[in-house]
Amino acid sequence: MIKLYVLFFLLTVFIMLACVVYIATRHIIKKNKLNISIIQLLIVGIVTTLAYCLAITAREELYAELGYATYFAGIDWILITFMFYARHYTKIWQDTYAAPLITTTIAVIDNISIFHNFKWHHAFMLKQVTIGEDWFYSFAINDYYVVHLVFCYILVALIVLMFAQKTLQTSGFHRNRYLSILVMFTGIILLNVLYLFFDYPVDVSICLYSVASIFVSYYTLMYNPKTFVEFMLSTITERMECALISFDENDSYIYSNQVANRMFCQSGDKKLLEERFRKWREGKDANSISNANWNDIYNINGDEYRFDVHFNKVYDKKGFYCGCYFSFYDVTGDFLAYEEEKYRNSHDSLTGALKRESFYEEVRRILDENPHTEYVMVCTNIKGFKLINDMYGVDEGDKLLIRCSDLIREKISSASAFARLESDRFAILMPKNRYSEELFMTGMNQVSHFMNNSQYRMVILVGVYDIFDRHATVVSMCDGAFLAIDSIKDSFKNSIAYYGDMLRREYMSEQKILGEFEEALQTGQFAMFLQPVVTTDGRMTLCEALVRWIHPSRGIIAPVSFIPLLERTGYIYKLDQYIWEQAAKRLAYWTSLGHDELSISVNVSVKDFYYMDIYDTLVSLVEKYHIDPSRLKIEITESIFMTEKERQIEIITSLKEYGFLIEIDDFGSGYSSLNMLKEVPADILKMDMAFLSVDKNQNRGRKIVNTIITLAKALGMMVIIEGVETEEQLDYLKGTGADYLQGYYFNKPLPVKKFEDIYL
Repeated sequence: MIKLYVLFFLLTVFIMLACVVYIATRHIIKKNKLNISIIQLLIVGIVTTLAYCLAITAREELYAELGYATYFAGIDWILITFMFYARHYTKIWQDTYAAPLITTTIAVIDNISIFHNFKWHHAFMLKQVTIGEDWFYSFAINDYYVVHLVFCYILVALIVLMFAQKTLQTSGFHRNRYLSILVMFTGIILLNVLYLFFDYPVDVSICLYSVASIFVSYYTLMYNPKTFVEFMLSTITERMECALISFDENDSYIYSNQVANRMFCQSGDKKLLEERFRKWREGKDANSISNANWNDIYNINGDEYRFDVHFNKVYDKKGFYCGCYFSFYDVTGDFLAYEEEKYRNSHDSLTGALKRESFYEEVRRILDENPHTEYVMVCTNIKGFKLINDMYGVDEGDKLLIRCSDLIREKISSASAFARLESDRFAILMPKNRYSEELFMTGMNQVSHFMNNSQYRMVILVGVYDIFDRHATVVSMCDGAFLAIDSIKDSFKNSIAYYGDMLRREYMSEQKILGEFEEALQTGQFAMFLQPVVTTDGRMTLCEALVRWIHPSRGIIAPVSFIPLLERTGYIYKLDQYIWEQAAKRLAYWTSLGHDELSISVNVSVKDFYYMDIYDTLVSLVEKYHIDPSRLKIEITESIFMTEKERQIEIITSLKEYGFLIEIDDFGSGYSSLNMLKEVPADILKMDMAFLSVDKNQNRGRKIVNTIITLAKALGMMVIIEGVETEEQLDYLKGTGADYLQGYYFNKPLPVKKFEDIYL
C-alpha cells in the first residue's frame, strides 16, 4: 500500500518537473517575476514531496525524522512561495515589502527550530504505523508543532484573502482564473487538515500538487477566456478611428464598425456596402494579390474626404480563401495640414504671392513645360516705399502691398506666376502676348490712387525683361528687370523701362567684374592707396586707405566701376577685410621704422555689419600685428544706421571702448546727421568742402561750416575737412579751427611705396 502512495507521489514530482521545464523553455524567465515565482513554487513542491517520500519509506528512524523535518520546513516554503506568486499574479499588496520580509524571517526561524527536533523532540515524535502488511514511520504532534501550524495557517489566510479580494474586484471574464486557483488551493489545505487532525496515516494532499501545478501554469500563463477575447476584439474594432469593413469568400457583407457605418452606410442598408465593395475593388491590384493599399478620394454627404485604403485577404491554415477586409484611414486632416504647411512655406503670409525660392522653381517649371511660348519677366517696386512706412505706419504700408498683389492677381492669367521677392519688390512671369504697357499703367494708376494725397504722390516703377535665353537663371532674369528699374529711378517722366542692349552690356560688364573679383582678391590685384590728411600747419600724421583695382589687362580700374556693385551684391565685405589687413600690416611696418605717430583711416560699409563680426575682425587684426587700436581709425557713414540702428551703435560703442577712434564721414550730406552726433560715440567729424562751393550761397556755406566746427569742438570731437583743392580754401580753413585737411591740394591717393617715399 505504501509503495502505491509513493508511486503517486513520484508521479506528482514528475508532473511538477515537467511544468518547470515547460515554463523555462516556452516563456521568457529573465526579468519576469511572475514566471520566476511559479518555478520557485514548483521546485519547493518537488523538494517537499521527495522529502515526504523519504519519510514514509525510510526503515531507519534517523532518515525518517530527517524526511519529516524537511517536509514540515517545505510546507513553510510552499506557502511562502505561493504567497509571493499570489502577490505577483493578483497584484495585491505588491508594493508592500514588510509582510514578505517578516514572514520569510519567521519561516527561517521555524525551520531552524524544526531541524533541532533531532535534539529536543519538541515538535514531533516518530511512531510506527502499520497499513495492511506494510509499516512506516509516522509522527505524533508535540507542543511546538502547534506554533508551526499557527504560522502556516496565517500564511494560508493571507493567500486566501488575496485571491478572494482579486476574485471580487476583477471582471466576470477573469474571475474564473482566480477562483479556480483559490478552490484548488483550498482543497489542498482541507486535505492537509484531514491528514493532521483526523489521524489519517498518509498526507494524500500531496497528490494534488500535480493538479495544482497544472492549474497554476495554465491559468497564469495561457488562459484567456474566449468570451473575453471576443469582447476585447469587438470593443477595439468599434473604437478604432479607421473604418473597418469585412466580407466573406462570396463578397457578402459580414461586419462593419461604427466609423464605417457612419461614413459609408448611414441608412443601415448593408447592401450598399457590398455595392461599394465592388467599386472599391474595380481596377485595383486587390483583385489578384493578398494585400494592397492605395490613396483615394471619396465624396461623403457632399464633402470630399481623402483616405488611405488598406485591403487584406484572409486565408485559413490550409491556404483556402476565407474572406477579406478593408480599413479606411481618414487622412483628410493630415492632407489639409500638409497642404497648409506647404502653402505657408511657398507663399508670402501677407500678400499670398509666391516666395522667392518657390517663384524661381515655378518659373523654371513653366518655361520647361512650355518651350514654344515666349515669356517676359516683369518686376515692380514702389519708389520710396520706406518713406511710406515712416509717414503712414507699417499697417498702411502692408495694406498697400496687399492692394498691389490683389491687382496683379486680377491682371495676370493662369499661365503666369507672380511673387513678392522682398519688401515692396514684386516679380511676374507672363506670356509675352499677354503683356502690354496699358495693362500695367492701368494697374499702377489704380494702386497709386489708393494713397495719393496732398502730402505724398506714390510712384510705382516697372522693369521688363524679355526672356531671350530660356536657360538663364531666373535670378538673372529678375536682376535684368530690376536693372531696368534702376535706370529710371531718378526720372519723373518714365515709370516703365525695358532691359535693352545698353543695360545688357552694363549687366554683362557687372557680371564680368563679379566673376573676376575672387581671383583678383586672391592674386593681389587690389592695391591699397593712401591719401595724406594734414594738419593746418602742414604736418602729416594721418592718411586714408583707399583701394584701386590694378587689372592685368585693363590697367587701373576706377573705384566707381566696382565699389557700388560690390556694395549692392554684398561682396564689399571681402574687399574691406582685405584692405583692413593691409592697413594693419602697414602700421606694424611703420612702427618697426619708429613712426608710432602715424595713423590710417579705413572705411566700413553697411554690408560689413551683416556678413562678418566687425568687432572680432578688427580686434583680431590689431592683436595680430601688435598695434595700438587708436592708430587704425574706423570711418563710417550715416547710411550704416538706416537699418538696425541700435545694433550698429552697440558694435561701434564696443569698438570705441576697446580703443579704436571713430570717424563720421560725409557729415552734412544726409538728413539724420544731427541725430548721429547725438547717438554715435564718434571722435572725429569729417566734412566735405561742398559747403564752400563757389556760388551765390558761399557765405551761407561758410557760416554752416563754422557752426558745425564749433558744435564738434563743444562735443569734444576733432574735425577733418576733405575736398580741399585751392589755396583760397586753405587760407579760409586755417582760421576755422579745423584740425585736419584733406584733398588734392595736398596730394591725390598714392601707391603705398610712393606715399612712403614722400612722407616717411
